[in-house]
Amino acid sequence: MLGKPDFEKALSGIPEEVFTIMLSHAPDLADISRTYDIQYQISGHSHGGQVQIPFAGALVTPPYAEKYREGTYEIDSLTLHVNRGLGTTRLPYRFLSRPELTVYEFQAEK
Repeated sequence: MLGKPDFEKALSGIPEEVFTIMLSHAPDLADISRTYDIQYQISGHSHGGQVQIPFAGALVTPPYAEKYREGTYEIDSLTLHVNRGLGTTRLPYRFLSRPELTVYEFQAEK
């Protein structure tokens, strides 16, 4: 989030036929991830907006989590999942943004 992601370096040496998962703290980087051979991105950072108001949505979203705040998105050939996480940032409370813990179970194709 505070650095400069080097997608070329991160993806070098990965065969094209391999299912590629990007772990990025900042969900809005999915707009860049989708331009590479990445099939799935897992992100957090947003806390789901942390404080949400009915019909208005999230009150505060951090930088790099303004577009994709929570849930699963299909962006071209990329699937992005943004986890709300367990904690808080800036404000010491959450409202209508339940904490979330995601468990993935990966299986190889047979």
